[in-house]
Amino acid sequence: MSDAAGTADEARQGPRGRREVGPDLYGLVLVLLSVSYVLFAVSSGTWAQVAVAVLLLGSLVLAVRTSVPSPRMRTLVRTVVGVGLVATVVALVLLPERDAVAVVDATLAAVVCFTLVVVLARVLEQRAVTLRSIAAALSGYLLLGIMFTHVFGVVAWLDPPFFADGAPSDGRSLQYFSFTTLTTLGYGDLTAATYAGRGLATFEALLAQIYLVTIVARLVAAWRGPSSPSPRGDEREERGA
Repeated sequence: MSDAAGTADEARQGPRGRREVGPDLYGLVLVLLSVSYVLFAVSSGTWAQVAVAVLLLGSLVLAVRTSVPSPRMRTLVRTVVGVGLVATVVALVLLPERDAVAVVDATLAAVVCFTLVVVLARVLEQRAVTLRSIAAALSGYLLLGIMFTHVFGVVAWLDPPFFADGAPSDGRSLQYFSFTTLTTLGYGDLTAATYAGRGLATFEALLAQIYLVTIVARLVAAWRGPSSPSPRGDEREERGA
């Protein structure tokens, strides 16, 4: 028993004795993403924006680390994050506010996109469906909405005005529009004015429907719970009888 425990502890150790984050901490990722979404929606204060940035960054880092991506993907994510950080700092220092915000939106859209790919790869490679698998899939659903929020921000910068009624295309409005599109609730107060905005909104709604049907619904249907016997166990019992 002690040898097995020692082997397990060694397996959790990273290079140079550093301890790796345990896999499948998607419940925490889902909580962090949900809190950042709600906080950004209900408050526009500076403290709220800082808190949202910290929560979003923490959830993205945790999502990538807990997904245990391949070395190549890990290197790619680090490269994207590094280039994005440099571009963001340069933009905030040298560019006007509107242009700097567009650079930040483009950076976040790229980082969230790569994070979403890493999370989905982890979900699809798992054979056993657990609550953590479902939490990972739901986290990916939120990441999809967050990614398109920043994509719409880039479109609003390239081809203003973004909204048909001339409403300001700030971060909160774009988040509301993105998640309204994601959940296909139907538009009432905000609609895209440009063909680029309309096309991307339709594409987001299409991806959301495919995501729910092919990933989330499949996981929920396959989950049997900790006390439910597996199908193979049922077959063995029937054969034994």
